[in-house]
Amino acid sequence: MLADEVQNVELKVLVENTAGARRILGAHGLSIHVRAELSDGKQVNILFDTGPSPMVLRDNAEVMGLNFNYLDAIVLSHGHYDHTGGLIEALKLTSKKTPVVAHPHCFNPKFAVDPKIRYNGIPFTQNEVMKYGNLILAKNPVKLSPGILTTGEVPRITDFEKVGKMKTIINGAVVDDKMLDDQALIVNLNGELIVIAGCAHAGIINTIMRAMELTNIRKVRAVIGGFHLIGASEHRIEKTIKYLEKFGVENIMPCHCTGEKAMLKMAIKFKEKFRRIAAGQTLKFS
Repeated sequence: MLADEVQNVELKVLVENTAGARRILGAHGLSIHVRAELSDGKQVNILFDTGPSPMVLRDNAEVMGLNFNYLDAIVLSHGHYDHTGGLIEALKLTSKKTPVVAHPHCFNPKFAVDPKIRYNGIPFTQNEVMKYGNLILAKNPVKLSPGILTTGEVPRITDFEKVGKMKTIINGAVVDDKMLDDQALIVNLNGELIVIAGCAHAGIINTIMRAMELTNIRKVRAVIGGFHLIGASEHRIEKTIKYLEKFGVENIMPCHCTGEKAMLKMAIKFKEKFRRIAAGQTLKFS
């Protein structure tokens, strides 16, 4: 599906739980700015998630020298507040009504009931977002430019990657949230995959396999973002590590919801291939 290629890509980690540079603010959530150079020399600028806070997103973008006027699109990985709280601010910082790409379930009510009820969905309505941007809600992959697309819904193939116990409302009834809105960003960098995940509620291995399926590319240059292994069982962590090794992932760059235990095990296993990322860092691939 993705025949075109990107020549160079620069990722700026705008928001993450921890701050990795001076004057950068840390906040529980994720936002990554993607700047890609296409084969014809043109650039594409994409904001993947917006973190939990308008202030943190705005201040960190200023420190990192990012001008949102050049944004071509904003992609939402899923409908949780820690990935969407800065959305309206990001749109206000653009000079046009920027496309916002998300799954149709992204705006469903989302909440937890353990140990007590807690809302964790998008803090805005679709109408509020439409005042400043243009919503593109799609279940299937969306091509953003040559060499870049979303995964759309991620098929649940593995038997060890289970969705958590979040709740949503369907047809007026409280039901388990299967997190069908969870999606990732795929970059075809000179015939190699870069997979950028928000939280990988669908499973980071399922997400990588989805990227391989859509592009027919098996070489994985980097997997970046939240792997959602915080609180995961030893079995799930070990199986995830085995698959990352099997796939031959060259750069394993987790953060946010991956969890300290999982990151430590990955660091021990993958050594120089492992790098924990934090807000304020810039990652370059060519």
